[in-house]
Amino acid sequence: MQSKHIVAKQAEANAEKENIQQQEDKWGFEQAIIGPVGSLGFMQLSNNDRVIAAQKFGGVREDTGEVEISFYGMCAFKITSPKGLEIVVDPWRNAPGFGGYWFLVDFPVTKCDIGLSTHAHGDHDAVHRLDAAMIMERMGGSFELGDVKITGILDKHMCEPQNDLYTSEMMMQLFGKKTTPPNETMEWCNTIFLIEVGGLRILHWGDNRQNPPKDTWEMMKDIDIALLPVSDDGHILTPRWGKEIAEKLNAKVIIPHHYYIEGLNAPNAGWELSAEQFTRMLDHTFLETHTIKLSPKKIKNYKQHVMYFGEHTVTKIYKWQAPTYEVKNVPLPDPVKAWERFKPKNGKKY
Repeated sequence: MQSKHIVAKQAEANAEKENIQQQEDKWGFEQAIIGPVGSLGFMQLSNNDRVIAAQKFGGVREDTGEVEISFYGMCAFKITSPKGLEIVVDPWRNAPGFGGYWFLVDFPVTKCDIGLSTHAHGDHDAVHRLDAAMIMERMGGSFELGDVKITGILDKHMCEPQNDLYTSEMMMQLFGKKTTPPNETMEWCNTIFLIEVGGLRILHWGDNRQNPPKDTWEMMKDIDIALLPVSDDGHILTPRWGKEIAEKLNAKVIIPHHYYIEGLNAPNAGWELSAEQFTRMLDHTFLETHTIKLSPKKIKNYKQHVMYFGEHTVTKIYKWQAPTYEVKNVPLPDPVKAWERFKPKNGKKY
């Protein structure tokens, strides 16, 4: 006869097995193979001295009067405040499970003071690649530190693209996931980040839907720099929607992102075009660098001026090139009949 202890343990094991089965039934096989995930802060060699200094002294250096914006590819940017605070938004990764293979290179491990993620998709949430003192994922409300104020404007992910890439109907059929409100899953929620720094109002759209409600628009007035996910194939925003949203935001400068970059994005990952067509629709500058420095004075006369990084990224990109060989006139060896050494002495046959 089994003891009460053994019976209780068996019941506990059966309950756990049933719970796992329920989770697999609810979330699919993908959820089961991801495994436990947690913070990697314990692996960081850095500490929080810089943010303590910002808390006490307002920054970590003298005010330069300029905001530095660096492009890492995809939707990832580092924004450095005039007093030296560094913010990284939307680092990317190849998502686990059946998320697909989207990137040919890893996001570089990057030091910063604050890490931000707009939503729970692999091309936006690789916060484990940030050597950051603070991580804020999908935040709402406002946060201030030093010369930086960050406001998280909560809304919803774009759920009906302007092409046939992943319609809500297709996502339901393939993955059993509801992408449209109400009752959509968490990965179809989005935070628009408003970063006020150095006298500039910088907006990172994330992958937000094209038509947020009126009260959301009212939180996004008088934007100086709009970081918008515009590509010519309209993976998130089509050129038309990018232009309309920029006008509604009254943005002085528009910086496109979420477009294809050869050597960074895997081919056929879901987007195949750059944002050159969109850039040429408006006054524009094709940048020749991955980092720019801006101030209110520098952009005061701009109105919906596109600054396009193109393929200039902080991330190192390796493009495959066919090897070339120099053609030489190399003398050929004599046509030796090596088999003749086996020839019979009589010259005929054995």
